[in-house]
Amino acid sequence: MKLFPEKLPARLQQGLDPVYLIAGQEPLLIEEACDALRRAARAADIAERIVIETDGRFDWGELNASTETGSLFASRRLVEVRLPTGKPGREGGAALREFVEQAGDDVLLVKCDDWEFASEKTAWVKALDGAGVYVPCWRVKPHQLPDWIGRRLAERGLQADRAGAAFLAERLEGNLLAAAQEIERLALLFGRGQVSLEQVREAVADSARFDSFRVVELVFGGQPGAAVRSIRGLREADTPMPMIVGALARELQTIGAFQALARHMPPARAFSELGVWKSRQQPLAAAARRLQPDIVRQALARLADLDAMSKSSRQGEFWIALERLCVGLATNRSEMCAA
Repeated sequence: MKLFPEKLPARLQQGLDPVYLIAGQEPLLIEEACDALRRAARAADIAERIVIETDGRFDWGELNASTETGSLFASRRLVEVRLPTGKPGREGGAALREFVEQAGDDVLLVKCDDWEFASEKTAWVKALDGAGVYVPCWRVKPHQLPDWIGRRLAERGLQADRAGAAFLAERLEGNLLAAAQEIERLALLFGRGQVSLEQVREAVADSARFDSFRVVELVFGGQPGAAVRSIRGLREADTPMPMIVGALARELQTIGAFQALARHMPPARAFSELGVWKSRQQPLAAAARRLQPDIVRQALARLADLDAMSKSSRQGEFWIALERLCVGLATNRSEMCAA
């Protein structure tokens, strides 16, 4: 059964299905759907959770092996299979279908952080969909974002008119995590009730334009146009240049270190070694796949030049050079990242 994220809580209140496939391209919606299922499992007295991390070298025989022994705490367990690529391969697809066909007492959750619409037509997805619930978590389209924000505000007891929701949507440029954080902020400030456009304007930090960390997200998310607009906003706000250089350098260093570690160990272990938060793992891994290690090294060297530029008489050149570098990183163009 296909069920969109906003309908999942009502379904969970009716009881647990044997299988859940939660997959898509929007990290916030995926994590919230998985958290809702985990809470429902605990409420149903499922005390034990088995987490299985898969990668290209994963032995799918471990799926059945890990659940062959009985639970120490109860008759049912939540078996969480994390499939970052969304593609289990022939062996993995067969293992997942076999697990579903065995129809044991355990509840299966398959979580995919990278997903394509074509995957819905594969045999293993059809098997999981037929046996339980498939929750597709697609990115919210720009014209849908004001309505999404309006529903999210209503869940927190707030009502904003269309203009207020549209203002938030424009400023946050599709970043659902930032939108969720701003809505929590509004709830803390105003409690419950109606909030006007002017109240929203005054309360919400313009993170889409003036936050250097937002520039980092846009650059490594492959959004050159939005990144340039944000950089120009940072310039208008007189943001300290070293702050922007530092934010970009930290992310590039983390990507370079991850690329090096991932050659010798599973991604999950590499993230653990680097202390990367779970919410940052999927976008960082995507950037590491997209960028060649040579480009990462070139960009770090260029950032050192920009740092020196920001502290010299060449400050006027800094912003143009920064835009060029960020567009190069966002579009994976080596010639724009070199000095």
